Amino acid sequence: MSLSHRLKTIRSMPVKVAAAKVAAVLAKRLKQRLIGALMRNHCTYPPSYGLVPLSQRLPRLPVTDGDGRLRRRALAAAAHRFDLLGSGSVKLTQPLAQYPDWREIIAAGHHRGNRKRSARLLAMIDTPGYVPVDWQVDFKSGYRWSAHVWGGAIAYGHKPGVDVKLPWELGRLQHLPHLALAYAAAPDERLATEFRDQVLDFLGANPPGWGVQWACAMDVAIRAANLVLAWDLFVAHGATFTLEFQEELAAALSAHGRHIAHNLEWSPAHRGNHYLADITGLAFIAAALPRSPESDLWLVFAAQQLEAEIQHQFLDDGGNFEASTAYHRLSLEMVLFAVALILGLDEDRKAAFAEYDAGAWGLTPKLAPGPMAWPPFGAQTLERLSLALGFARTVTKPSGEIVQIGDNDSGRFFILDTNQSPLDVSSLWADGLDAMVLRGLSGGHLPLSAKAGEPVTVAARALSLPLPASRLRVQVPDPTALVGLTAFAAPAFGLYGWKNERSFISIRCGRLHDGRGAHAHNDQLAVEIEIDAIAYARDPGSFTYTADLATRNAYRSALAHFVPRQAGMEPAALNLGPFRLDDTAQAEMLRFADQDFVGRHHGFAVPVWRRVRIADGAILIEDGPEGGAAVETAEQVVSTPDELNQLWGLTLPFSPGYGLRA
Repeated sequence: MSLSHRLKTIRSMPVKVAAAKVAAVLAKRLKQRLIGALMRNHCTYPPSYGLVPLSQRLPRLPVTDGDGRLRRRALAAAAHRFDLLGSGSVKLTQPLAQYPDWREIIAAGHHRGNRKRSARLLAMIDTPGYVPVDWQVDFKSGYRWSAHVWGGAIAYGHKPGVDVKLPWELGRLQHLPHLALAYAAAPDERLATEFRDQVLDFLGANPPGWGVQWACAMDVAIRAANLVLAWDLFVAHGATFTLEFQEELAAALSAHGRHIAHNLEWSPAHRGNHYLADITGLAFIAAALPRSPESDLWLVFAAQQLEAEIQHQFLDDGGNFEASTAYHRLSLEMVLFAVALILGLDEDRKAAFAEYDAGAWGLTPKLAPGPMAWPPFGAQTLERLSLALGFARTVTKPSGEIVQIGDNDSGRFFILDTNQSPLDVSSLWADGLDAMVLRGLSGGHLPLSAKAGEPVTVAARALSLPLPASRLRVQVPDPTALVGLTAFAAPAFGLYGWKNERSFISIRCGRLHDGRGAHAHNDQLAVEIEIDAIAYARDPGSFTYTADLATRNAYRSALAHFVPRQAGMEPAALNLGPFRLDDTAQAEMLRFADQDFVGRHHGFAVPVWRRVRIADGAILIEDGPEGGAAVETAEQVVSTPDELNQLWGLTLPFSPGYGLRA
């Protein structure tokens, strides 16, 4: 974030807390710069011998491409055209590509310790006319990060309009499985060659540990998993690669694993999807590399931590603890693929769980001593995963899109089927490419189903609600659309409502569980309404993060949501940082029964309540302050989305994903 925003954040803290925060940040930066200074003359690439053969986990899959979509997507990636976070198709070419000796120039630009190995990697790209990718640029602003800076010391969020998520998104290499899937449908050696060349290009341009592509362990982990999956898909469908390339790929995976293990995004109090990505990436790396004391430790550690984190990060009703349905999807993708991978291990790799040496780990968090029983995931963990799948189905509206609660940065683990709306999460349970790969990885040993949580009903009881300060009737065009509604409730996550094949009405009402509301919005008591695929009221999304903090706050604001209003006030302060929102609202459900919901929050000077009822072919919404004066309020009636949005001042353009606006 910018210096002015940092200063504003610091001023909002108690002096001792601010001083400790500043000291910790400065110490971390100093440490990372010192590490960078010490590593300049060292080669950070691991040796490229002794790490093959890589283990193939996937069988041949029945991939088809009847409409040519897989091939078109692969050809775009092969042409180095990428659609990143709402950018549309953008060709990203390294500026040095204009020089015939671009390989030598790129290698010479690195610190002395990595020049020779980088030059060797880039020299292996022998395809005539290959043009290198620009891996370090935010192409929207033109800002470029340097591979000369140690990853841990990379600055980002420090300049307005500059978005580090763009190079990070590219560096996840999620387009490489697209090449492999197209090859699986119709083998074409040019696709396998492009995969090889792009991997060598990335490795030669981004030495391990250096530059923006090594600044965040989560992105390193997602990249590693996509490298493994793409290679596995190619090999499963008949592609062959030279021993020299396989050795370099294996060495790269080893470098990724070591980087993740020594930069785990774990803390006792605050950890979330980043840490899930770390351990998931380690699982994919360990399963691909040959058995060794190091890879065995990565594999067992990942399994132990997945067992713990699934219970920690997914709530009793299956919802994710980060107060975001989009992050629920990301986290669920990661754990599903990782659990499938581990349950599908062959007997040799399973033996690691009985033979590993926990005393050799030496990192935090600790590794529990062995031997471990097989399978490493208990019934309670698999039950929690089934509930998480069920939650994803519950929050999906009849239109096929999810209720967009909290942040949405369009984050994905694998992007196998892109022929979907950004808010369509049905690939998690539908029979498509994701399911095909999950079955292939697990060997059929993933006993999950999308299990809905038990309906929660709080019996109607006397509530001392005064007459409302506002009374709104949403009159739907066809009242039969509200017939046969079924109640759903996710009380731990904080979502209640009713749905049928035509309609969806939800109310956001719940506590924040991650301790700081990193991905939460001021959306308590927000109502979402969809009737016959028409959105009457919906969460506007997120659109951006640190590149535009004013816009980020606008999308997080209560004024962007269909919530009770009080003179433009915010239930929780937005100036504590772009990824902090305190649980000052302390929302609570008071009644949920018989198509009648009552909830309240404490984010204003006086608690406010909201009542939502389905009656007489309409949706009735009443708001009022607790203990307010009993004043008769005229009922307002709206019958179109425009009328509702105008009445409530909901003017922000809808954003279905990061960088996207409707």
